[in-house]
Amino acid sequence: MLLDSLLRPARHLTLLLSIGCASAVALISGCTTDAAPDSSNEQTAGEPSGEPAGEPAGEPGAGSSGEPASGDFTLRSTRPNLVLVEGDSRGLNIPFALERRNGHTAPVTLRLEGRTQADVAFVTNSFERLVLGPDTDRAQATLRLEISNQSIPPQTRDFIVVATDGTTTSRTELRIDVEPVDAPDVYLLLGQSNMVGSSGNNTRLRGAGEPDVADPRVQKLNIVKNDGFEIFDSDAAFSSPEVNFLSPAIVTATDPLHIEPNPNDYYGPGYDYIGPGLTFGKSALDATSRSVLLVPAAWSGSAFCDNDNGPRGQWNAQPTSNPVLGNTLLFDRALLRANQALAESGGILRGILWHQGESDGNTPCATVYGENLALLASELRSRIDPDLRGPEMRGPDAPIPFIVGTMSRGVDERGDYSDFNSAKALIDQVHRTVSTRIPHSGVSIHDDLTPANGYPCGNGDCIHFGPEALREMGQRYYRALQGSLTAARLDTSVGATTILVPVTATSPTL
Repeated sequence: MLLDSLLRPARHLTLLLSIGCASAVALISGCTTDAAPDSSNEQTAGEPSGEPAGEPAGEPGAGSSGEPASGDFTLRSTRPNLVLVEGDSRGLNIPFALERRNGHTAPVTLRLEGRTQADVAFVTNSFERLVLGPDTDRAQATLRLEISNQSIPPQTRDFIVVATDGTTTSRTELRIDVEPVDAPDVYLLLGQSNMVGSSGNNTRLRGAGEPDVADPRVQKLNIVKNDGFEIFDSDAAFSSPEVNFLSPAIVTATDPLHIEPNPNDYYGPGYDYIGPGLTFGKSALDATSRSVLLVPAAWSGSAFCDNDNGPRGQWNAQPTSNPVLGNTLLFDRALLRANQALAESGGILRGILWHQGESDGNTPCATVYGENLALLASELRSRIDPDLRGPEMRGPDAPIPFIVGTMSRGVDERGDYSDFNSAKALIDQVHRTVSTRIPHSGVSIHDDLTPANGYPCGNGDCIHFGPEALREMGQRYYRALQGSLTAARLDTSVGATTILVPVTATSPTL
């Protein structure tokens, strides 16, 4: 019954307050029962901006309007140029003046509504005074916009301040400009060779107008290459800032992402390949007016299992006594790199991308792949340092999208990967059902990215995707991430952030 009521369409959505009422989710109008006419309800967060609340009433400020002067009073906003900045703890302070006529002295109660669900999403508000008595004609509302679980573009939002004495009602319309938080979107890239990119030599098309050209708004953490012989030649190297990072800390992202940039944007034979990350980053620009910061942390041939033919490091999120599993070195390195990216950029962790599985495609490893993957996601969400959204957005089930991709089914003269053995089939099933194992997750399906459909395989054989497939994968990863965010909107709260869902006009409860 509750879910049914939440999913009914709404006519108006009333914002909820917790400002000294008996119920933490009482409607603003419901707070007035115990309030004396001149009582003051202090805001619970942030400080007033110093805007004068005692300006003379008159014509509405820019972006607001009052109803025609009918009845015995009118409420007007006295502040022009209403701008609400996402993530600003000070919020937007909006003063109001009540103009009484005809000797009106009855208490007037205030409440704030949004015209649509989109208008009130992630917005909290407080009034310094909810009831205006006969000797009080000034009030101030403070709106705050919490940082959303996905990027927002610059936009306008419409609100209505309702003033009523039980008989007469005045409505003041507010049109508020919203500015997105000034911080880049950070994405962590994990897994093995298909996340690194094995598209083959001379497959990078980086000229003007070509698909792999850099975009100055897509940046990457400046990291050293995956060299297990001279750089990552000890366990300590994986967790060492001195080993991992180069200067400057953040650079324009160019393929291949997992090696340090060359001043001439040319890496020499064998390094002119691509992965899915750059295309993903450019796709993610569509949803933000800020920049995108990619954090490369994948390693070819890596696994959860201790593979004699693989790299020194493995992906286990915690030390384990399971004899088939390996160490935590690649997890530790990914954690270090994510934290460095947040510290250097002041950015917001918007998602984690994972493409892996082939190296775990054997009987002892595949049987524990699902639980290892779930532990990886929960530990990253818990242990990566908080960003501008605060520590409430960290924890095993925090709404940080975790997106996986399916393995290659390519076939050419070098090999046939169209039919998975039982171990790889088990891993493939984990990928396809990831949303049942890991909250706020999704899968990018790549079954059709084969030579038969015009997507040649990559380096070595068809275990690797070719360049056309990797570019398409980047776009699909982004679409899967957006899909996981849409599903997350059914949540009613995450920490201190309120995520509104459709409610009825008669029962506007979260």
